[in-house]
Amino acid sequence: MSENNKPGKLKLKKNYFEKPAQDESIVSANDGKDSSTTPATPFTFQRKHDKSNSFRQNMRFVAGWLLFIILGGALTYFRFFSNIPGLAPDLYKQYGMIAIGVIYVISIFLALRDNMFSGLLAIVVPFYPIYYIFSWCGSVLFRAVCAALLVAFGYDFLLLVQSFALIIFDKVSYWIQNVNA
Repeated sequence: MSENNKPGKLKLKKNYFEKPAQDESIVSANDGKDSSTTPATPFTFQRKHDKSNSFRQNMRFVAGWLLFIILGGALTYFRFFSNIPGLAPDLYKQYGMIAIGVIYVISIFLALRDNMFSGLLAIVVPFYPIYYIFSWCGSVLFRAVCAALLVAFGYDFLLLVQSFALIIFDKVSYWIQNVNA
């Protein structure tokens, strides 16, 4: 007894394992000719590759890499190896960390605009906006600017985050030790 005919079980109305019968319209169009000479019709789930935007996408990709290399190289050079005339090195670090903070907030707004779940993760989970930028964000140029800023000022930004985390940790530890139950 086949699996489809067992009593009390769900039954398939169609046997999906059999080859589909050839449509009569295709047979009449062929007029009995050999089917190997007729072109096969594409299935509904097959898509044709749209090459109209591929040149523009490739140009954005190349522009993003060029922007990252030039901006990241210049910012890293001025941050670690040379000083900008008229700007103190400490001020330069502060401006870089402010720029990373602005990028962080903008990426939260981009995640909220994309979908609500990504936006909620960007608000709640620390450093998720950075992950969002590099994995889900569609703006190649924004991604390049963010990467260049992180290359130049990421270390300083992590030191700032670490100092704030240690201050919060010390305050919470003090509060836990001195709470009267």
